[in-house]
Amino acid sequence: MCRYTLLLVIVSLVLPLTGCNTLSGEPEITRATIDPEVLEPGSSAVITLTVKDRHSAIERIEGIVLEDPRISFRLRDDGEPPDEKADDGVWSMQVDVPFQAPPGQFRLEFTAFGPDGLPVSVRDEQGRVIPLQATVPIIIQYPPE
Repeated sequence: MCRYTLLLVIVSLVLPLTGCNTLSGEPEITRATIDPEVLEPGSSAVITLTVKDRHSAIERIEGIVLEDPRISFRLRDDGEPPDEKADDGVWSMQVDVPFQAPPGQFRLEFTAFGPDGLPVSVRDEQGRVIPLQATVPIIIQYPPE
């Protein structure tokens, strides 16, 4: 009986100190795509981010064009086209390339935000706390002559 009591005391002291392993439960962006990959001024594309979020830490995903941060985007997971199914972890949006868009290579950077309005934090491979983000490269080119 004494051993059992001692074991219970040790377990009750150690578990609160060690906590649980949350790294496997951290949200992550598993895939980020744009279709089609090469765009022309005046064309449209669908951007899709697939997210693993077991604890529903992500409330919204927003993006900016790194080369011009005034251009921002908001992806949706609400089942409204082009999103196929609500709350399935697949966030989507359609983008229309302006006719006056210059040709070149650009990067869209997406950040996941929680219910508090702050970026969702995760740990990288070195253990540093960073915002949950993904970058999608896009190419805009003029149509062939």
